[in-house]
Amino acid sequence: MPVHSSIAVPAHAEPPVSESWLAGSRRRVALLLRVMLFWMLWFSAARGLFFAWHWKLVPLAERRYVPRSFIEGLRMDLSATAYLAVMLWLALLLTVAARPTLSRRLFQAVSLGAITFVTLVTLTDLGTFGPWRQRVDGSLFTYLQTPREAYASASSVAVTPLVGMLLVLLPLSWWLYRRSTHAALHALQPLRGVRALAGGAAFAMSGLLLAIPIRGGVQWTPLNESTVMFSPSTMANLGAQNAGWYLLYSTLAQQKEQATNPYAALPPAEMQAVVDSLYHDADAAPLPLLRLSRPNVILVIWESFTAKVVARMGGAPDVTPQFDRWTHRGVLFDSVFASGDRSAQGLVSLLSGFPSVPNEAIMTRPRKAAALPQLGQAMRAAGYHTSYYYGGELAFANMKAYVLNGDYDRVTGLEAFAGDLRNSKWGVHDHVVLRRLLDEVPTVPRPFFTTIFTLSSHEPFEVPEPPYFAGADVSTRFLNAHHYTDASLGAFLDSASTRSWWDSTLVVIIADHGSPLPDPPAGTAETVLDRHHIPMLWVGGALRLRDTVVHRIGASVDLPPTLLTQLGLPHHRFRWGRNLLTAQSGGFAYFAQHDGFAYIDQRGWVVHDERSGRTLARSDGAGASQRRSGTALLQGSFADYLAR
Repeated sequence: MPVHSSIAVPAHAEPPVSESWLAGSRRRVALLLRVMLFWMLWFSAARGLFFAWHWKLVPLAERRYVPRSFIEGLRMDLSATAYLAVMLWLALLLTVAARPTLSRRLFQAVSLGAITFVTLVTLTDLGTFGPWRQRVDGSLFTYLQTPREAYASASSVAVTPLVGMLLVLLPLSWWLYRRSTHAALHALQPLRGVRALAGGAAFAMSGLLLAIPIRGGVQWTPLNESTVMFSPSTMANLGAQNAGWYLLYSTLAQQKEQATNPYAALPPAEMQAVVDSLYHDADAAPLPLLRLSRPNVILVIWESFTAKVVARMGGAPDVTPQFDRWTHRGVLFDSVFASGDRSAQGLVSLLSGFPSVPNEAIMTRPRKAAALPQLGQAMRAAGYHTSYYYGGELAFANMKAYVLNGDYDRVTGLEAFAGDLRNSKWGVHDHVVLRRLLDEVPTVPRPFFTTIFTLSSHEPFEVPEPPYFAGADVSTRFLNAHHYTDASLGAFLDSASTRSWWDSTLVVIIADHGSPLPDPPAGTAETVLDRHHIPMLWVGGALRLRDTVVHRIGASVDLPPTLLTQLGLPHHRFRWGRNLLTAQSGGFAYFAQHDGFAYIDQRGWVVHDERSGRTLARSDGAGASQRRSGTALLQGSFADYLAR
């Protein structure tokens, strides 16, 4: 009787190769298409989550634009999807002739990494948009270089619900992803010999087509953030952006140094003529504010100090009562606008008179920052003893290198304070630093120029006292933080005004930048100008005037020439600012805004996107003249940035 034998086939044995190179290529392309469809749907859902989370920030009159954001954003979503597909295309290309188990593992590892990264970026963007009012950009990685400060900033974000969302969204996304790709992934078979070469070449050629959606189409200009701007609604325009795509775009823009000016819209001679016309009164006779020519000067840079918290400037009542009280004892500039919207931009505008430029912070470019003039240098050259106080980490955003270039005789940072005083996530609270300054003034040579940068009103808005306003939401914490800094500064001024050196001292109080906080009432519109409007107050015994308001429109870059002119010192190196204390009326303010600018003068204001050529918002009195002035200032200041 014949004996039939059988050979057991191991469960992991590979199936025989039977399909052609063309079929293998088609299967891989079909898998990529499934992946791309998954991501397109995922990004649309993420956009819906963005609007649901921040719905109260969309003014009632602008909510009709939101549905179109989903349509306009598809182009950027497709570009982001194509970037993700490229990674999987490379993984599949490398495994054309590999064992199926290896192909699947590599594919799943790359896919899981992509899902994790995109989910983290999406939720980070969701959380930071509230306090920042902009999509998360390349500055995120700058903050991560100083983890303590990054953690402090993140503390103002609704971390608990976002973590909870992460724990749900990440496994859910992975489950849906595997469901949509499982069949196509397991249908892949390895190719051998000539078929592997042919299949690999065909699949490689098909993958090159991903370059088209990556650049946003076959048009001359590649996709950029301006491409998805379609309406007068800032929220609708920002919502159309893809968080992951914008993070990559802005990071690459910040990493590479521009070689050419992308904002060169005017012939150079015409640009220069417009800029010169705006600064024609730079040497006009100043209005004298000081009783003596060389007073001591204390410059207080108040973190995120917005006009929206100053009652005398139409802001919320009872937030800064001490500042309001002191406005009647000094000179208030009520029409000043911050040049930037982050500290790295704000400090440079105040100390170097250099305006913000789109998508850059010159302070984080050490070589360029070192070429800037600084108030500290000018004051030290005039015989002033100079010092700088900050209760936080000086390394943050390259501040230390920038400050040291300012020729300060003494720089005091976090490390100068005892450990038990470092009771803020940022470092040392404002009242402690102000007290140290007050104690050290008697030992400082005269005349002195001292800069102090506060930090307690930076997110997470924690203060070492019971809250004045009830509530735990971010706007209320913001108000309480400013109320605390206001009380600390008021106590400092009250005490300083009793000292012997007060009569020969000028104190200048100004913000580094404004803030989108506190949130406007639900459904109401807030302009870019509201977020950049900041107070500036001059007080001290060295002043000739009291209870005076200067209405001339200006920007934070105007501080150096205004102060130096009052001191009788040259200010020609601070070419982007003007003396606000001239007999001439009017004035203007300018600041960069994304890929464009905002320009304000007595006739009106305009917010313009230079890349797309679109006016995003304007007042009734604004028109071509304001756009031309802003275009010239953007082109000229960026050219100066490139030349540093």
